[in-house]
Amino acid sequence: MSKVLKNALVFGNDFSFKEQTLYIENDRIADFAMGEVEDLNGMLVMPGLVNTHTHAAMTIFRGIAEDVDLNDWLLKYIFPREDKLTEEDIYIGSLVGFMEMIKNGITTFVDMYFYEDAIYQAAKDLGIRGIVARGLADTDGKGEKKLLLAEKFVKKHNDDPLVKGGFGPHAIYTCSMDYFKEVVKVSKNYDLTITFHLLESPDERDNFKKENGIEPVEFLDSIGAFGKNTIIAHGTHLNSDELRLISKRGSTISYNPTSNAKLGNGIAPIKEAIEMGVNVTLGTDSAASNNSLNIFSEMKFGALIQRAKFCDPKILKLEEIVRMGTSNARKVLPFDIGTLESGMLADLIVVDADNFSMIPKENMLANIVYAFDTASIKRVMVGGKWIYHDGAFLTVDGKKVIENFEKAYGDLNSRL
Repeated sequence: MSKVLKNALVFGNDFSFKEQTLYIENDRIADFAMGEVEDLNGMLVMPGLVNTHTHAAMTIFRGIAEDVDLNDWLLKYIFPREDKLTEEDIYIGSLVGFMEMIKNGITTFVDMYFYEDAIYQAAKDLGIRGIVARGLADTDGKGEKKLLLAEKFVKKHNDDPLVKGGFGPHAIYTCSMDYFKEVVKVSKNYDLTITFHLLESPDERDNFKKENGIEPVEFLDSIGAFGKNTIIAHGTHLNSDELRLISKRGSTISYNPTSNAKLGNGIAPIKEAIEMGVNVTLGTDSAASNNSLNIFSEMKFGALIQRAKFCDPKILKLEEIVRMGTSNARKVLPFDIGTLESGMLADLIVVDADNFSMIPKENMLANIVYAFDTASIKRVMVGGKWIYHDGAFLTVDGKKVIENFEKAYGDLNSRL
């Protein structure tokens, strides 16, 4: 279906804001189209944001583990609860997670978790785009079964233009070396995303080296884990040589500044990564470790802590941080996303340009990065279809979803 969005203030590839008409033909931006005309009355249209590291279903764990380090967070709070999760819990938790993302202007996600069919269905029901990477680990002796399920899922949805599968070996401390090698080998058969946590916490490197006699990055490179489809979640403690290698391999780092800071894991070397040519995107991580799913917040906080670390207000310029939240993801994901040029997917958000956070309009780019209020987001479109409009989700009953979520949360607590 064709759409004509007139009187729009369009965010351009050159970071300009121009009054123009935006044409949409089926699921893509077009040079011209004839169809339903909608008058945006000067509202801002910008590309939908991309969240390259999340565990959407973990909205059901929001606030349950505060003021603890990563080890206690995982072992004492998260893993025991994950053992009790049902497929229905994952579905409803993912629905709420994706709804929060949509409301906050996120139109594409990269998720790593289990019960992947439930996550897929939640995304499809809402109409959000993304990658569902089955979380993989073999510490419970069920690694091979999980990998078979992941491969089956990838094959099943390979031709889906909206939601595709991927591979998510969780981390070097939850996957044995042989298992990680096998996951990478299988993933090479598909031109899809592989993503894993790496050097998130301060002691991860030393623990792995002590146990296995090799540096983590050296091991992962030896099995071909770094490639153009690889998203490294966190990378908080990568060193200069490792960043240089990752750049050479064409891999992407998903920068998760809020989660990293909240768990006391440090500040990722993003300044150095960019200087070495590494592709950097943004991620929220989960609602259990963040506690919100808001890439606009990651833009602001991610830029500020880099400047604070180096005592330099000139690093991570506005254009760089916006690209991290939008167009940089196109380099690693199998979707034409991140800009509003002709031929790209019509994944966009419509913003009230008269919202307090957007005025004065002298420097709109600075407003977007440093002042943005997600309440100014009035509409969200994915693939040429409106999925959020003036506070309402158009594909699900929001009130019913919240009711079901509260019930699932109560049921889960009763099982602990």
